[in-house]
Amino acid sequence: IRKAAEQGRQAMEAIRKRRGARAAEAAPGRDGPEYDVIIVGCGPAGLSAGLAAMEHRLRYLLLEQEPSLGGAVFHYPRHKVAMTSPVKLALVGTMRFTDVRKEKLLEFWQGVVQRTGLQIRFGECMENISREGDGFVVTTPRGSHRGRSVLLAMGRRGTPRKLEVPGEDGSQVVYRLIDPAQYDGQAVLVVGGGDSALEAAIALAERPGTAVTLSYRSAAFSRVKARNRESLAALRAQGRVAVELESNVLAIESGRVRLSTTEGEKALRNDAVIVCAGGQLPIGLLQRAGVAFDTHRGA
Repeated sequence: IRKAAEQGRQAMEAIRKRRGARAAEAAPGRDGPEYDVIIVGCGPAGLSAGLAAMEHRLRYLLLEQEPSLGGAVFHYPRHKVAMTSPVKLALVGTMRFTDVRKEKLLEFWQGVVQRTGLQIRFGECMENISREGDGFVVTTPRGSHRGRSVLLAMGRRGTPRKLEVPGEDGSQVVYRLIDPAQYDGQAVLVVGGGDSALEAAIALAERPGTAVTLSYRSAAFSRVKARNRESLAALRAQGRVAVELESNVLAIESGRVRLSTTEGEKALRNDAVIVCAGGQLPIGLLQRAGVAFDTHRGA
C-alpha cells in the first residue's frame, strides 16, 4: 500500500514536470485535450495520484470501474488486516497507519476524499485507449475522454482468472471471499496457492462447521507470507483444513467437485467454490495502445 501510494505521487510529479508549469493553465477545448491527465484506477496509487494532481493544479479525470474506491483493498475479506507503513499523501500529510483493518483504512480514504473534494467517477471502466495528436483518448461506456497524459493505476488484480472447467458458471462459484460467516456449516473448496487463497482457507477454517479443502496445482506454497504458511500448517495438523497439492479442478457439479490429484481423480462434497487464482490484466488492450511487455518465466 505504501509503495503504491508513493508511486502514484511520483508518477504525477513526473507528469507535471513533463508538461511544464503552464500545463495547469492551458485552456481546454481547441487549445488541447480537455484534461492534463486521465487516471485509471482509484486504489492507493490512483488516490494518491489524484491528490497530487490537485496539488499541482492539473486538470484531471479519475476513473474507477468499481462502485467504491480502494482497489484491491476494497475486495479484501471483512476485517482483514492490511499491512502498511506511514506514507505521505499530497494535500493530506502523513498517513500513519501500520497494522490497520480494511474497514478503517477505507473509512480514512473516504474521509480524505470528502475533505479534499477529490472527484472520482465510479463505475466507469476503461474499454480502449488510443493516441490522438499529442495526447490520448480513453473510451469508456459513458463516452470518450481526451487527455495529454494517461496514468494507469490499475494494479495487478485485473479481471479474475477463471478455471475454464465445466460448471464454473454456477452460482456456487465466486472469485473472492467477502464474509467467511456466510459459509458456516458448508463444504468449501478454495482454489489457489497465493496469500489470498491461504487467507481465505484460514478464515473459513475458523468458522463453525465449515469443511475446507485447499486445492493448488503446484507441489508447494512458494510465494506466501510465512505467517500464512504457518497458520495453514497448524490448521492442517488439527484436521481443520484439507490440502490437495498438485491438484486441478476437473468439473464443478451439483453437490460435489471433481479433482485430479497425485492419487487419481477425487470427488469431494461441495457447497461452494472460491477461486483465488489471481487476475488477468488487459494486456491486449494495452499493447494496442503501444505499451510493450517483456514476459519472463521461470527465472
